[in-house]
Amino acid sequence: MKNFLAGILFCVLALSGFAQNSYVDSLKMELQSAHDTSALRICWNIAEYYSSFDNSLFDNYLDTLLLFSKKYSSEYWEALAYNNRGLIRYRLGDYSSAVNYYAKAEALAKNISNQELLYKVYNDLGMIYCEMHDFKNSHKYYDMAIDNVKRLNDDDAYAITLVNVANLYYDTEEYDKIFALYDSALNITGDADTRIAILNNKACLQYFIGDIEDAKNTYDKLLLMLDTKVDVYIYTSVLNSMSSIYIREGEYDKAIQYLHDVDSICRANNFDDILMKLYCTYYELYIKIGDFEQAHDYMECYNLMRDSIYSIEVAEELNELENRNLQEKNELEILHQKSLNKMLFVVIFLVLAFSAIVAFLLVRKSHMNKMLGKLNSDLKQRDNEITSNLDYAREIQLGCMSNGLMKSNLQMFVLDRPKVVVGGDFYISQAKGDASYVVVGDCTGHGISGGFLSVLGIKSVYAAIEKYNALPEMASFVNKEFCEIVSSADNLKGESLCMSVLRICGNEVRFLGSKQRMWLVSDGEAHEYKSSNAIMGSADIVEFTEEIINVKSGDVVFLSTDGYPDQFGANGKLKYSRFRNMLLECAQMAPDKAKEFLSTKLDLWRGDMEQTDDVMVVGIYF
Repeated sequence: MKNFLAGILFCVLALSGFAQNSYVDSLKMELQSAHDTSALRICWNIAEYYSSFDNSLFDNYLDTLLLFSKKYSSEYWEALAYNNRGLIRYRLGDYSSAVNYYAKAEALAKNISNQELLYKVYNDLGMIYCEMHDFKNSHKYYDMAIDNVKRLNDDDAYAITLVNVANLYYDTEEYDKIFALYDSALNITGDADTRIAILNNKACLQYFIGDIEDAKNTYDKLLLMLDTKVDVYIYTSVLNSMSSIYIREGEYDKAIQYLHDVDSICRANNFDDILMKLYCTYYELYIKIGDFEQAHDYMECYNLMRDSIYSIEVAEELNELENRNLQEKNELEILHQKSLNKMLFVVIFLVLAFSAIVAFLLVRKSHMNKMLGKLNSDLKQRDNEITSNLDYAREIQLGCMSNGLMKSNLQMFVLDRPKVVVGGDFYISQAKGDASYVVVGDCTGHGISGGFLSVLGIKSVYAAIEKYNALPEMASFVNKEFCEIVSSADNLKGESLCMSVLRICGNEVRFLGSKQRMWLVSDGEAHEYKSSNAIMGSADIVEFTEEIINVKSGDVVFLSTDGYPDQFGANGKLKYSRFRNMLLECAQMAPDKAKEFLSTKLDLWRGDMEQTDDVMVVGIYF
């Protein structure tokens, strides 16, 4: 057994590489010569050294620790090894294996009545079940962790567990419970780092739910606690969050001052992740100000930096993987050469060589699988970041659509389904004097490009509504604005805008359109009104004419972009004739039922096929 342990130990040491750190080198030398229970502590110290940056080597030394703990019959060290093996599986997202390892650690810790180990096991199990969205089990293990930590009189650990419990209420949006747990944790702990982390979480949540003044006060407390030389990273992150608050409050000068401070600190300290958030905050600022060109520039900066960081990380990971493979190959050759030099110990050499080779192949395979898993995890994270940015862009687009000073009080529904998260279709509903205006627009393309054009179109429409009353004058103004935008750069040539505009005053409806249609459903019949074939943005001067229609109670007016009738399915294109019949059915329904009906019909028609274009349908009930 002793020789076998020595063989496994030799393999682990070979796989650890030619470490340059004198501390861990000395520990490895001590471990090779240790033949009593001191090997347990030494092996743990080496494993702990690798725990923060190399899961593979951390796992290897935990394996060795398990062998030693069983050899010397130490339940404490065996429990500690199983606990940390569970931690590794938790980091890798293998929750099922993690739970199994923690169960072994729990059983051993109970045998020796070690409250500290039991606290670690229960707290980690609470986090795992939280990640798995099994909140019932998560609560159970957090309660058990709290019972144990109270016996230990460890206030800081108690506070950390309370914060973990607070995280369980995010999905259910029970914010009062979260704040109460944060406040309890703050009252318990005296550790500065823990208090800083809790205050930061509290401020972020206050900002998220719209308690802007409370968020600002919490951030102010946090700034007073931070040492700008020691806690520079957190300090910089807080400044960036404060700038978002001032943007939301419309205090743009203060926001710009904070952003300039964040910019200079990030560049001096190479805080690339905060710098990326800074670019997003700048984008938010200039969208609010209305400087869309600056907003576009900062979004470009964000995208360039994100792509650059991603490329560098992938290159580093691939290079690290290549170096590890080369290093392992060299180590195997060294192992073989050393074995040849020990011909007098042929029998021992054969046993060690066989054990080392088997262990080497198993660890190498495990290491390769873990690296591939990490690469897949990183790719998934990048995908989540892109999706998050698209969701944020959608929020900005929706914010621009609802930016009118005075909303109309029309009874209506809006079916808005972009092809991707952000689309080129938009609508506006706004009151001005005695009249209400409803606008439906369709910009070229979809996704981010269509979204940017839609923001420009929305800006122009709001300006037209504010400046003019007559629909032809509004349309001419929007057309001229759009022409100036698309003609300002060669790569915008061909971008255009199709639009429908309604002016509703009493029972009189004025309709003007550009390559779009309006349907009036009255007394069970659908009347179609076609608009001008002129496309906005195609020429500087275009004449638009309006049509005047009188409506009565019970009539329904529909506006739509071409996305719905152009949708393909198993039976081909849906077409306007089918769409017209659907609108006849919608006119007999309440607005919310009509919206649900159109959405369901669209899904049934397209089946397994992807959505062809952005879809926008507006129904107005009289």
